[in-house]
Amino acid sequence: SFWWYLIPLGLLLFFITLGSFRIDLSFYLDVICKIKSENKVVLTFDDGPDEFVTPKVLEVLKKHNVKAVFFIIGDKAESIPSLVKQAFDDGHIIANHSCCHRSLYGFYPSQKVMVDIDKSQEIIKNIIGLRPRFFRPPFGVTNPNMKIAIQRLRLIAVGWSLRSLDTVQSNLDKLSQRISKVKAGDIVLFHDRVQGIEHVLEDFIISCRQQHLDFIRLDE
Repeated sequence: SFWWYLIPLGLLLFFITLGSFRIDLSFYLDVICKIKSENKVVLTFDDGPDEFVTPKVLEVLKKHNVKAVFFIIGDKAESIPSLVKQAFDDGHIIANHSCCHRSLYGFYPSQKVMVDIDKSQEIIKNIIGLRPRFFRPPFGVTNPNMKIAIQRLRLIAVGWSLRSLDTVQSNLDKLSQRISKVKAGDIVLFHDRVQGIEHVLEDFIISCRQQHLDFIRLDE
């Protein structure tokens, strides 16, 4: 029957799609989504820098002596280099989150992905004097083309194990409730472009320490 040919094809497409959108599965390439620790978590921020939100996030992190990873967008960094430099000088890791972060990024051929990532690498290097080691794919989408680009540029892919959903959840109380499920070893995803996230962040830091969880830089 014709349907017997469609069933395996459908299953193949399902797993390919699942593997592309579930970065924690490391379907196409090795991705760091958790750390091995009994009492530490890693804080990460995507899509910055933002001229209004990033300074507030940096202020909270400095107040509580917490180091994080900022996965920045090259185009934004080029327009606000002072915030990238400030985050670096404060002891945070500056990482790559692409240069353009466009919605169709997951459909780019490997060469176009390489050019985009490398452009962001150069922008960041011109600001802080170093090329980032870590890369987080836009939207967390991975595929064979992304794998080729990341491996050729010798970058380490980073995902997450706890996603705050701060870009889709406008109710800050519900957002706080979601991230209260944090466990040792989690890599937590926030966005330093979401208005009000600094309040959620501060409560989260305090709550973690009350649970005897502390924070560590990803490279440590």
